[in-house]
Amino acid sequence: VVLIVTLVGSLMVSRCSAGEPGGEQQQMVTYKRSFTMPGVSTTQHDVYFCTVMALNSTVEEWVVKFDPKASANRAHHMLLYGCSDVPQKTGYWDCGHHGVCTGGRIMYAWAKNAPGIHLPPDVGYRIGGQGAVKFLTLQIHYSLPLTGVEDHSGLVMELTTQPQQYKAGILLLVNGDTVIPPFTEKTHATMSCKAKAANVVEDIIVFGYRVHTHSLGIVVSGYKYSMQSGEFEEIAKGNPQWPQAFYPMQRALKISPDDLVLARCTFNSSARNRTTYIGSTGEDEMCNLYLMYYTDRETGSEWAVCGSNSYPGVADLLPKGNDEPLPPNPLLEEKAHGENTNKGSEVTYSPPVSDHKPITVNKKGHQYEKLPPQEDKYKLHPKPLAGTTPQQLPGMGSSGDTSSNKTAKAINIIDYKVSSDWAAGLVEEEKLGQITAVAVDSNNDVIIFHRGAVRWDGSSFTQDNKLVNTSAVITAAALLHISCKTGAVMDRWGKNFFYMTHGLTVDAEDNLWVTDVGMHQVFKFPPKFGDGKPSLVLGTKFVPGSDDTHFCKPTAVAVLKSGEFFVADGYCNSRVIKYSKDGSIVTQFGKGPDSSAFSFVSSPAPGIFNVPHSLALAEDKGEVCVADRQNGRIQCYDVSDSPQHTRIYKIPSWGSRIYAVAYSP
Repeated sequence: VVLIVTLVGSLMVSRCSAGEPGGEQQQMVTYKRSFTMPGVSTTQHDVYFCTVMALNSTVEEWVVKFDPKASANRAHHMLLYGCSDVPQKTGYWDCGHHGVCTGGRIMYAWAKNAPGIHLPPDVGYRIGGQGAVKFLTLQIHYSLPLTGVEDHSGLVMELTTQPQQYKAGILLLVNGDTVIPPFTEKTHATMSCKAKAANVVEDIIVFGYRVHTHSLGIVVSGYKYSMQSGEFEEIAKGNPQWPQAFYPMQRALKISPDDLVLARCTFNSSARNRTTYIGSTGEDEMCNLYLMYYTDRETGSEWAVCGSNSYPGVADLLPKGNDEPLPPNPLLEEKAHGENTNKGSEVTYSPPVSDHKPITVNKKGHQYEKLPPQEDKYKLHPKPLAGTTPQQLPGMGSSGDTSSNKTAKAINIIDYKVSSDWAAGLVEEEKLGQITAVAVDSNNDVIIFHRGAVRWDGSSFTQDNKLVNTSAVITAAALLHISCKTGAVMDRWGKNFFYMTHGLTVDAEDNLWVTDVGMHQVFKFPPKFGDGKPSLVLGTKFVPGSDDTHFCKPTAVAVLKSGEFFVADGYCNSRVIKYSKDGSIVTQFGKGPDSSAFSFVSSPAPGIFNVPHSLALAEDKGEVCVADRQNGRIQCYDVSDSPQHTRIYKIPSWGSRIYAVAYSP
């Protein structure tokens, strides 16, 4: 699929701009550019697709207007990211599995038939040129299948090459771990951060806000809190069931790095008979408050995130009425559904007011003071997740952070150093491709699993998870056996056998267990690959599925000393299957999928996997642990024939994804 980016031929003279500070006003020439999905379709629920626009590295541009071309009866929501790099440079990809981009910052968000937005005069999003934003990525969540439909939802941007006096940005307050019980009239999800901890490095002027939840959200409110005066100031209050535009504030509000920013989502589950978790599907919930602002063009930050309740003592003092819904508005509620009747309309904002303009900047390096002693009670302390006990959540150990839970055992952080002379030149000499796994045998010699000239990207699989090119076998030896002592290659195995390698495990008897996500199969080979013929094959070649004889992109294997083993199945089925020694199914656990496309850590219930990506056995504990990749956590279960959930490990400094897990007694 080739992405076609259209450029409207006619230029427009749209509005006055001050240009450089102190300069005379002049008419600003603008032009339009369309950015839409290239005719995508899907037969699945809750799919996230991304497509890309490469920017001109020699021309700096400023986006001053967004006009959405989408409807709620097709697109659940739409996000526009500015990125430094992307997983692929053309076409579109499943960004639930492959991520959105590198160095991403949200520039625009849309849902529920919201109108477009026209930024204030002298304000724009800076893209292209020598700046950090080298690509734009459009992400759309399709909550329902698009059977027989080629979708071209997207937006039209209005741009100029004339530098704007201020650059625009977004401060996102987002919650990822609230549990909403059934039959409950009000459940709160609260976020609170010091602005500078969220990446607000200069004063920002907030001029618009957007609220986002799913169906249970009744109101989202936001506040600024001054640590000096002890006063709250309302930033935003919105109904997430109305069109989710960036609504203008009655008066633009300045937030300084030392201010606190807080937000609260209120959910009503009085009519729902099940527990609801924060997640990415239509059946989950979300809690987001987007604050659009402008700041200093050169030194301000254009992206900030608050993802925790770091000041619960302040949050407990939020003004009364923060969780009271706004008065009903049947017209807006009607406009939020079906075909978009707001197309062509736009929200506009007042020019920067005199007491906010110009922004003065201290050009010296920033030296922020330490938190005064009275603020200690507001610091965030890690809490156990639902389904865990305090002993099951470790502290941060020698990393420097501490846990308020004194009974938790600290993790030992080891500072590994690279042996730069080991296997020097291996990548070039062996023409290694994407390296998917590494393991050691009983002699501590190393085995590497790689893809040679084959690459996995967004074009490798169809939307029903079938490998597109079944003739593109990996011609290179996909398995390399390397001496631990010398780094020399001792053996090369697996030429012309694999198609899309993934997982590798060496068991106690030196048997090799591998998974191939393109073949949708699991293989067991004798020690040193035997004669090249597997002694056990599970799954049906090239045929994805979810029954007892099919996998869908299986990721990993873990083998007990008894010969029983576990398979993580994997990208589509989000389950773990236990087998007897002869390959008969004993049981399975876990459910999914949950095609998350967000970089924010969320906490669905134990037993819900979002790409079980790696397995590790702790046989002395009687447990198997799963790297729950997109949920950014490790889930452990006992190894019985009816595995029970035992613990969750999830630490903020890990980030939002966990790709692999290993175990040492």
